[in-house]
Amino acid sequence: MIALVFVAALCQQEFEYRQGTGVVELATGQARSPEDFLKFALAEREAGRTQTAVSALTVLATRVPDAGIRENAHFERATTFYKSGAYYEAYHDFEAFILKFPQSERVTTAKRMEMTSSLELAKVGKSTWLGLGTTYTTGVEYLHDALRRYPHEDFAPDFLQKLGMFFYERTEFDRAAEEFGRVLEQYAESPEAVLALYMMGRTSEVRFDALDYDWKPLKDARRHYERFLEETDRMRRLSDQAKRWVDALLPAVRERLGSVYDRMLAKQLKTAEYYDWKSLPWSAEPFYLSILRDEVSFRKALPGYPETKAVKKARARLTELSKK
Repeated sequence: MIALVFVAALCQQEFEYRQGTGVVELATGQARSPEDFLKFALAEREAGRTQTAVSALTVLATRVPDAGIRENAHFERATTFYKSGAYYEAYHDFEAFILKFPQSERVTTAKRMEMTSSLELAKVGKSTWLGLGTTYTTGVEYLHDALRRYPHEDFAPDFLQKLGMFFYERTEFDRAAEEFGRVLEQYAESPEAVLALYMMGRTSEVRFDALDYDWKPLKDARRHYERFLEETDRMRRLSDQAKRWVDALLPAVRERLGSVYDRMLAKQLKTAEYYDWKSLPWSAEPFYLSILRDEVSFRKALPGYPETKAVKKARARLTELSKK
């Protein structure tokens, strides 16, 4: 809120509201009605003169008696902060608007803009109004706070999903999985659950790529993709948007699941061949058998799943072992 205190002090040097006269620009003596002065402030914003616009809007939001003018000016000031890239200040000003004008028709929009501001703050990591230094953590914490305050807004799951994507794109896969998991837990009936379930699979896959000796992420990816296929019909019924997302992602889910199956079989084959190389064929046998069992299981989810190199080798090797 430091910026708002600064602006309040600044506007005293530029403009003054006088009852019966309007708002006076002190440097020129020009007076305007509050309505005309609001138009002036918005024109300054559109011309890129953010500081003047914020100062003018602050006068209207804090000095003018007319409640309608004060409400409009406050909302437009918060919007001006946002448009200028001052996301830290925008977040606080939209929240102040919600608290000050709880019955306003713009409250829902202000809540959305508050969440948008916090997400943008996480992306840029600082405010561009006063140059306040922050890390992305500030924006993340602010978004979590907003979601806790307004969990029932229609757009809440969208912002939670976007936060997951924010972490995913930063390769912070554990934190990404946490956010996608929250979407599935808290908003299972929202269309965003479709995206979250798919991204849970993708996140598990890339975690395996980073640590391929650990089977758990690959097994998790399989579980998420198979769940997607199992719940396809249910998710399609959630909404028209959910249906569009399901239909768009279904080919990718099948492709990714097939890839996961391939990697699981290849990993088992590698283990079996290691025991063969160590001249321990009976230690290798359970892995060859597991490959064939898994193939049968895989075909239940993907009927068109092809016979892989691992399956062919397992069959051939088991035939050799049976002769011994």
